[in-house]
Amino acid sequence: MLTNSSQGQNVVFLSISNGKLCRRVDAGTPNAIERTTKTGKQVHELFFTGVMGHIVNLDIKENDYGKFLLVTIKDAGSDQKCILEMNFSSGYSTTFLKTLPNVDLGQNVEINPALIIDGDKKKSVIFLKQSGQTIKHAYTKDNPKGMPDMVKVKVKGKEQWDDTDRIEWLYQKAKSIINLPF
Repeated sequence: MLTNSSQGQNVVFLSISNGKLCRRVDAGTPNAIERTTKTGKQVHELFFTGVMGHIVNLDIKENDYGKFLLVTIKDAGSDQKCILEMNFSSGYSTTFLKTLPNVDLGQNVEINPALIIDGDKKKSVIFLKQSGQTIKHAYTKDNPKGMPDMVKVKVKGKEQWDDTDRIEWLYQKAKSIINLPF
């Protein structure tokens, strides 16, 4: 499922940081990188390029830090699960949800986040692969299939794009196709 994952733990919690999967671990864990969070807390993390398994659930969590998409991935050969958490209104969530309808949920899927830097712009994306092939988006600009457009809004005098309707629509579409094989 994960390279360097701990044996014996049934649930591994992952987030995404700078285009890599990130798992918080105890101090002293081999290969862990120490950093200080925005709140001043010392944390230790392991980083991975991807995770593989069956996507078995989608959920949303809200807390003081915002709204998050939770993707539960189960290892086909064991009872180990990963819960991948990503900001709900992010390129990671958007590309994941746009691609999910084209995934065969009965097979393993490889999930690989990436941070693409083009000049001074950063684009966060997730690539999904099955049988070595990258899966294409089900919803595109040329063929949105009912996906709402983003809306330009003014916040504190500055124009920005609002993806609220789009990401909610994508989540509802994805949630409707998930077959929960628990």
